[in-house]
Amino acid sequence: MNRIEPVILIAALGFYALSMTSQGLIPYLEKSLTRPETVTTIEGKTLATPHRTDIENLGRKVYIREGCWYCHSQFVRPVNRDTDKWGPVSQAGEFIYDVPQMFGTRRIGPDLSREGNRRSDEWHYAHHWNPRDVEPESMMPAYSWLFSEDAAHDRAVTEFIQKYDTNHDGRVTKSELEAIGQLPANFKELDVYPLNADGSHGDGVIDMHDYGPVPTEEMVGVEAYMQKIGTAIGDWRTWEAWPAVHRSATHEPLELRTARGKIIFDNKCSGCHGMYGNGRTTADAKSSTNFNAAYHFLNPQPRDFTTGAFKSRTTPSGALPTDEDIFRTISRGVRKGQIMPAWGNAADGHVIPEQDRWDLVDYVKTLSQRFKSESVPDAIAVPAPPYSTIREVPAAVITEGRMVYRILQCWSCHGGAGKGDGPSSSELVDDWETPIHPFDFTSGAFKFGDTPADIYRTFNTGLNGTPMPSFYDTILYPREAFPDLKAWRTQVNGKAMFNEDDLQELQGYVASLPTSADLEKMSDADKQAFSDKRRWALVYYSLSLASARNGIPLPTRAGFSAAR
Repeated sequence: MNRIEPVILIAALGFYALSMTSQGLIPYLEKSLTRPETVTTIEGKTLATPHRTDIENLGRKVYIREGCWYCHSQFVRPVNRDTDKWGPVSQAGEFIYDVPQMFGTRRIGPDLSREGNRRSDEWHYAHHWNPRDVEPESMMPAYSWLFSEDAAHDRAVTEFIQKYDTNHDGRVTKSELEAIGQLPANFKELDVYPLNADGSHGDGVIDMHDYGPVPTEEMVGVEAYMQKIGTAIGDWRTWEAWPAVHRSATHEPLELRTARGKIIFDNKCSGCHGMYGNGRTTADAKSSTNFNAAYHFLNPQPRDFTTGAFKSRTTPSGALPTDEDIFRTISRGVRKGQIMPAWGNAADGHVIPEQDRWDLVDYVKTLSQRFKSESVPDAIAVPAPPYSTIREVPAAVITEGRMVYRILQCWSCHGGAGKGDGPSSSELVDDWETPIHPFDFTSGAFKFGDTPADIYRTFNTGLNGTPMPSFYDTILYPREAFPDLKAWRTQVNGKAMFNEDDLQELQGYVASLPTSADLEKMSDADKQAFSDKRRWALVYYSLSLASARNGIPLPTRAGFSAAR
């Protein structure tokens, strides 16, 4: 019988040679391929892998130290289950500066490969302070030691609010301060949120943002690191298409549907909106400081469903939304990278079955008395856009849109270039007297969809509860409405908003407008077509301002400062 030892020896040497070749020699010879320093963006461009900043590197060290990688992987595998849920497949170049790589072995928590720009800075802060505050079903531990608290300051702020907040909405606003007669001596010391671009603090309102936990530098680093992960390939997230579904008739009792909806609301939505839909820990509104812990971070604050004021609608200004409107917001969320997730989008990491979303609609409607006392009007019709993308739009249409933008004085809030820095921008407040910033058109991050039809709809419905009006009726302006150009000679910080060439162009446009008599001669169909021509021009001009559409937002401190 032949001895087997030589066979074993040869086999061992063969496997050793194979392993050295496959794991050592080939990677060494193909180092440029196995360790590329470039990534391919979602548009197909090849770019150098961006380096992390110092604050992002600090965050990664804290991420490793705290063992976040035990539960969260960072690798999207090339299989449908992964790409459907987490996004584009991971590229080797994305990990060139990661030593060690944190691919992970288990996914107890969600994969974080594409976490960057998925949620707002404020959401991440609230989530790390106490995950249950924003994700009621989360098993993640709280990382409260990454925050600082000033008990004396917090006590002074809450006492101030309890003393001067007459309507118990959790904030002391301008009208309430004026009722005091004299501004309290410690007002500026208490008004510490936000940290403004010029280094100053405060927004003239004392509210729940001015007290509570503040992220430390380490927490700011973690948040910055989270917002960086997976962004090297660009902004790959897209809006879900506008739901074409219409609610079908059902024979199920309303009580059954709302009961199911309440369970979903408690498990998925109550962390931000509160168990009672008002953001509070109790059903009543008799206290000024009984708001969810998440309210100290989240800005804008989650919708108070008890008011019945919904921004995203297809119905006229001031009206209640349709069932489909509420369903759409639940399904699509509110703007990419914001607090409200898309509960119908698997790629966003959140999925609630369609029937459950309809049950949520029924339950949300029970939280406001308005749905019991008011009827819901028909939706405003949205015609087919004349051009599907901004690239197809003729220059003449953009020019007319710029004139409409100026005539309707959109610039007074949104600024001449659409950056949200108009002369009125610092004075705007919502219906609850909370400071509100005009939208920055150059960002391209439209809250309720970025297709021409989405923008058309928003311009015609307005945003309930905000200074943004509906332009549905005012769009049909005649020549006589503009006898002079005084309104356009506005100066900001001693500088004219419009130069003489702009004013001359505007004067020529006004001279070309039809008179009131001309408009009266038009049939209703002609008036509608004429109005829509202006509406679409304004839509396409607004879209043309989106210079940063594919840009990657830089992480910020979200208005917080450790100097509090």
